[in-house]
Amino acid sequence: MVVKYKKPRSINSVSIGLLFLLGLAVYAIAFTWPVYTLSSRAKGVLLDALPMLYRANLRTGAVADTMMADLKKSVPLALRKAGVKDPKLEVVFSRSKQEVSIEAHFVATAFFPVLDKTLDFHLEPRAVTDAARIKW
Repeated sequence: MVVKYKKPRSINSVSIGLLFLLGLAVYAIAFTWPVYTLSSRAKGVLLDALPMLYRANLRTGAVADTMMADLKKSVPLALRKAGVKDPKLEVVFSRSKQEVSIEAHFVATAFFPVLDKTLDFHLEPRAVTDAARIKW
């Protein structure tokens, strides 16, 4: 007994479904891409400020306090220049003998025009390094 199958058409329900899913994925990526790039730019700003925090962690007293005050002013300004528009921007500095870190907390918004929806993303980029002194 020989079974003969018909050749499927090139345009069928499966190909239409796959094309629809591909279009949906491109749509989602296109309108969330600005949020991803904002997070990446914010992390870059934090990484740029990390060496200064490392140096402040090595110092004590008034010098460290002055360096920390400078960082607390300059990092939020740099984040604003990088595109962070959230008025509730919070920058957290952490110093210990094991590690130093800078973390930013803010909300970025993605707007989807066809759906007329807005989605908020709570971003927390973080830059961390070891705080141990380098012995040469």
